[in-house]
Amino acid sequence: MEAASDEGSTTTKERRSAAADIEVTMVESHANVKVLSRKRPKQLLKIVNWLQSMCLTILHLSVTTADHTVLYSFSVKVEENCQLNTVSEIATAVHEMVAMIKEEAYVLLK
Repeated sequence: MEAASDEGSTTTKERRSAAADIEVTMVESHANVKVLSRKRPKQLLKIVNWLQSMCLTILHLSVTTADHTVLYSFSVKVEENCQLNTVSEIATAVHEMVAMIKEEAYVLLK
């Protein structure tokens, strides 16, 4: 689902899969990224490192857990040299990162 607000300055992208549900909302150079997934070892650390490596500066982070599920809510600033400039690009890239973390966790369990 992708939608624009009345002002045309806010865009939202949602992506749902077995790896995670991702929602990205963006206003100018600031984005809110929500990741709902199953808890996995070192997942938060890997996501934070990855966001920073993609030139997305973390301004605020909140974590909510329930049973085996976790919701990460990131408020990030999209830096000028960032290659991810749209909600769709950010959502797709975050989804791919979480899917890689899921695969790594699966391999470690074998």
